[in-house]
Amino acid sequence: MTGLLKKEFYLLESQMKSWLIVMFFMFLYSCLMKGNSFLYMLIALIGIMSTMTVFSLDKACGFDTYAISLPLTRKEIVRARYLFAFLIDIGISFLCCLLILLRYLLMKDGSMGENIHSLLQILLVTIWMQLLLFPVIYKVGVEKARFVYMAVFLCLSMALIGLSQLDGKEAVLSKIQLDVEKVVYLGEGAALLLLAAGSFLSLRLSVRIYEKKEF
Repeated sequence: MTGLLKKEFYLLESQMKSWLIVMFFMFLYSCLMKGNSFLYMLIALIGIMSTMTVFSLDKACGFDTYAISLPLTRKEIVRARYLFAFLIDIGISFLCCLLILLRYLLMKDGSMGENIHSLLQILLVTIWMQLLLFPVIYKVGVEKARFVYMAVFLCLSMALIGLSQLDGKEAVLSKIQLDVEKVVYLGEGAALLLLAAGSFLSLRLSVRIYEKKEF
């Protein structure tokens, strides 16, 4: 498992340096625009792109053909890919949290509690998107999976836009007796509680697909 994680790290090592540069410029841009939205975006952007990149690089060098000849089970290979993706998500979230804290100390605007809450929301959404994408990538390949990612991202964006339009319209909310804030919190709680089950099902499905593949 450790060797597989190191392999993933070596694949993305050069890109990780580029990520740090991008994060620096995003931090400067966030300071100029007086908002942390760009820093939140980095979690989903880097998390999803790193997932797709390692699959593309493995395919380009024929790693799967080599890996199945090693004393490794296919389940171990898939589990290492999942674990590495989640480690990337947590690492990027931690760095973004430090930048948000730094910006808060420098500019003293907004609420740090709300900022952390928003960051955790994006992290949760990113993980769920990866749990959906992994089985799709193993099944149809990373190229076709990009269309699934774009479709999911579009649906999420439309849902968020819809909620933002409802928020503040007290007349509409009173008619349909809907509290958007409560719905968001309930959704977050449900997504968090179901995360373990989602991870298990996604991993199991990916393993089954990978075990049936021929290389």
